[in-house]
Amino acid sequence: MILVLTDSNDAHANHLIEKIEVEELPYFRFNLEVASLLDTYYTFRNGEISINQSKRVLNITDVKCVWNRRNFVELLLEESYDQDMDFKLWKNEWNKTLTGIYNSLKNVDWLNPWRLAYIAENKYLQMEVATKLGFRIPETLISNEINELKSFVSLYNPVVLKLMNQDFYKTDKNEFKGIYVNKITIEDLEKFGNSNENPIVLQKYIEKSFEVRYTVVGEDHFVCKIESQASSIANIDWRRYDIPHTPHSAIEPPANIKEKVTYFMKELNIEYGALDFVVDTLNDWYFLEVNSMGQFLWIEDLTDLKISDAILKWFKNKLNLKVNNYESILN
Repeated sequence: MILVLTDSNDAHANHLIEKIEVEELPYFRFNLEVASLLDTYYTFRNGEISINQSKRVLNITDVKCVWNRRNFVELLLEESYDQDMDFKLWKNEWNKTLTGIYNSLKNVDWLNPWRLAYIAENKYLQMEVATKLGFRIPETLISNEINELKSFVSLYNPVVLKLMNQDFYKTDKNEFKGIYVNKITIEDLEKFGNSNENPIVLQKYIEKSFEVRYTVVGEDHFVCKIESQASSIANIDWRRYDIPHTPHSAIEPPANIKEKVTYFMKELNIEYGALDFVVDTLNDWYFLEVNSMGQFLWIEDLTDLKISDAILKWFKNKLNLKVNNYESILN
């Protein structure tokens, strides 16, 4: 049985589950958004766990592998604000229950294990491992000391401001907006206070030839060239998405980059990752970050890279591995 941890609006899960059903593989979709959890019945008794969601029942002992698209209660943007005490209690108790479920699944195969996925998201760890393996990384400063920040901008101008935690934020107009990578000047830093400010991330801006979304599934590598410099909207951060004016294409990575990515994934002990690189005008590759639950479907749609097929293959291999191990015991 494949356990898919997701939510009902996850297009990636929808796409993979269609393939799972074609292959007639056993699966249970566990949606973690509020509406689905309100229609979920859970029982833990004498070490046994059962989950009943939308009239489908899962006995946790049937799970052989897990696809980790979501970890905890998934909130709509409007649900993230103005939570009353009852809702906070409900959400927190569900999240504690989910950690209990995951603990009971610690001996099955995960793509990726939730604890390791969480650790792998740490930008400090990513930079440490990337440096150890010899990746180029843009000069970086993380600080809330105004003089340090100004000195960095003066030294490396142009510089960009990044966030360690990507999220959406509510504006004064009750709109939800993401904060992406932006160039920053010393004049911008004048708005930064001398106290009570959180640390911010500054990086030297790399003059880009193109950007790369590098997706790894087990031993399979899928590399997409994103020509962000063709767009006046996406040229600093392709996540502003100007798809019609931002060509995407499948490429082969340099052999040394592929080797380093392989070791990087092993160091983080994860089997799925969406890595971001920028490639400068001298064709040097700079590592930016890895997302252990990163999106891939738009890359597949634009380039025909078979990422979802690789994930399906991972499921089938893990299910077959269990069967083969069992047969070897019998023989």
